[in-house]
Amino acid sequence: MVKISRRDFVRIASLMGGVSLFAGCSWLGNENVVPEFIKGAPAVDPIETILGVDTRYTVCALCPGGCGIGCRIAQGALVKIGGNPYHPVSKAEPLNFDTPLEKAARDGASVCAIGSSGIQTLYDPFRILKPLKRLGSRGSGKWLAISWEQAINEIVEGGSLFGEGKIEGLKNGGSSRSGPTLLAGRIDWGSQLFLERFVSAFPGASFARTDDVLWNNRSIELAKSVFGPESGTLDANYKTVKFLLGFGFTPLDSGKPLVSIARELADSRLKASCMSWVVVDPRLSTSASKADLWVPIIPGADASLALAIAKALFEKHSSDLRNSDPELKRLADSRSIGSLVESCGIGPEIVYHIADLMAKAGESSAVLFGQGILRQPDGELTARLILSLNSMVGSLPGSGGLLSRNDGLLNDLRKTFSGSGFSKIDPLPLPNENRSVILWQADPVYYYPEKSVKALSNTKANPLVVAIDNVITETAAFADYILPDTTYLERWDLCALPPSCDKPGCGFRSPVVGGFSSKSGDYFPILPENLLMEDILIRLGASSGIPEFAMDNNGKRPNSWGFYSKVFAATAYLFDPQLSSSETSGKIHLDEIMQRGGIFPASVPKPRHIETKVGGEIGNGQAISAPPTNSIAEDELWLVTYTLPFHRSPRSGINSWLLEIIPENRLVMNWDDAKKRHIKQGDYVTIQSYDDKVSFKIKAQLAPGIRPGVVAMAKGFGYRGSGAVTNVIDGVSNHDKTRGAGLNTEILTGELPLKVKVVKT
Repeated sequence: MVKISRRDFVRIASLMGGVSLFAGCSWLGNENVVPEFIKGAPAVDPIETILGVDTRYTVCALCPGGCGIGCRIAQGALVKIGGNPYHPVSKAEPLNFDTPLEKAARDGASVCAIGSSGIQTLYDPFRILKPLKRLGSRGSGKWLAISWEQAINEIVEGGSLFGEGKIEGLKNGGSSRSGPTLLAGRIDWGSQLFLERFVSAFPGASFARTDDVLWNNRSIELAKSVFGPESGTLDANYKTVKFLLGFGFTPLDSGKPLVSIARELADSRLKASCMSWVVVDPRLSTSASKADLWVPIIPGADASLALAIAKALFEKHSSDLRNSDPELKRLADSRSIGSLVESCGIGPEIVYHIADLMAKAGESSAVLFGQGILRQPDGELTARLILSLNSMVGSLPGSGGLLSRNDGLLNDLRKTFSGSGFSKIDPLPLPNENRSVILWQADPVYYYPEKSVKALSNTKANPLVVAIDNVITETAAFADYILPDTTYLERWDLCALPPSCDKPGCGFRSPVVGGFSSKSGDYFPILPENLLMEDILIRLGASSGIPEFAMDNNGKRPNSWGFYSKVFAATAYLFDPQLSSSETSGKIHLDEIMQRGGIFPASVPKPRHIETKVGGEIGNGQAISAPPTNSIAEDELWLVTYTLPFHRSPRSGINSWLLEIIPENRLVMNWDDAKKRHIKQGDYVTIQSYDDKVSFKIKAQLAPGIRPGVVAMAKGFGYRGSGAVTNVIDGVSNHDKTRGAGLNTEILTGELPLKVKVVKT
């Protein structure tokens, strides 16, 4: 094998990117923007036309994309998950809302591999069948199945529940300021409204969110600091963008939603305008492999590169700039382009070339960052610098290159339905709070193992821990009680469209299996002892003496449908004030909206231009220093993480269809780095961090598409919940070790990139 130095590698990689620049324009003038052979199956799936197969539309929940899905139901069983042709995310040209359901069932729409694997989420053999109470200490993995009556009574009343002393139940805890903390992870609009209402009604209760929500909120606040208070979650307008620059932003790998973004990217690349695309990433991701230019930057040097691009814009295109922020100019003048690019490990010609492309595209540019940027030292400063490049050339949310999700209409719902509940961002309640904890859709033990296990194991700090879930997750394993929840295919919810969608509307999630009583509004899941999260909390609230959840004078208990029927009606009215609840009015009835999986009006609002907020917000007076890349010794490497397009989270990653694609993650290494360490393809290697906090073994995957001096691992593997490890229920144990293959990258605590040593085992 020919030996290539790091300098030669960077030079060749940059040259290859330059040679391929505008390669996507080879089909200019072709009216069929996306070739027919990549649009989907060549013919209608026979299962879609078989007599007796019903199609029910809902919204996927296996990633934050919020795609509309069509579920094929045969004799009450889910047999296939496809796309929803009414939903603007799932189909490029969605069906008119008045298209009959019978016709829609024979129309096509897209869904990704993760979405189609949802069948295995519904029929997971490790789903919890009954309420569980721990036996032994927290985390011991031993459980006793109990009745709902016993579970509710013990959680509410408390007492000597485990032989460890008296525990205060929810009823007593809720009478003081130390009511329960309700900890939720990534949730949709409807469930958030309900949880906020529950917290508002429960004395002393608080509402906390997990770290995945924290990262998203940080991104929104950073966008507001650059573009003003009306900005929301940012994404590129893939239909109109002419130049896309991503710093660790890889929409073909981690786009939400993946399929629609990939479709729109393909369209933009093949249109006459021919979108230019640059990806800044130490690893050759799927996105970088399809871009015009891959910039294999030294990890952690993104701030220096962003500042170098800003300086090049000031130098060469000052007359074309739409906004000249004095603070950004001061920062740019403090360093030379030569010193900045040296710390990035690239040549200055790349910076000037990117600046030329940005200036040419102007307001049709989009410069975005991936979540990994925020985990770097000075990550927020780096993110502000990256976003500020947009405003320099006049690219503002809604102006051509950028979109911003504005949840103004949905925010109006919060005033009506959520009460005065409040939210705080905290991966786990502090150990000294002495609060009971109720968890839903939250798995902090996977994402923060050391901190979370320590907090949950402390029975004095958290005397009562209740997990509402459909499987025994890594976090539920440390609960006192696990109350069996339904899956997303067995519940209602209100789902906002993703920020990449430029059309109005909102998805309505509805159960696609199970039974429903139109008289009482009660829902009956496929597992008879399971309950919806809302119905579980209503029972806990009623038993705790909360008036809002008590039975009415007719002895009827409030239920989930009673809440969501009002939410859906109010949402439909917000998007279409002319909507009538009368079936004879000639308009679409609310039931028909729900049957179509949401409300998607035909009219598109005018683009919303946001005034850029400038003046000292970028650096807050801080000087930007290059990361200490030169301090790496010969035996040191930078470790980074990345997202695969078909394996994103442990929730969906345990589905066998996805594990058949890649059963485990590996350590991706450059051939040159591997040769120096006598490592061959498939060898086991040991990774040791220099702070001595991390040490583990993993198989090596040698590849040319990663910068020398850098190693990488895919996220979402190494799960130790949902049947991956043994749990004993009523003396019976079972597990499937294939679910826990690979390593959890979240054990890499602290800032990334991480300096490591890699040796052959």
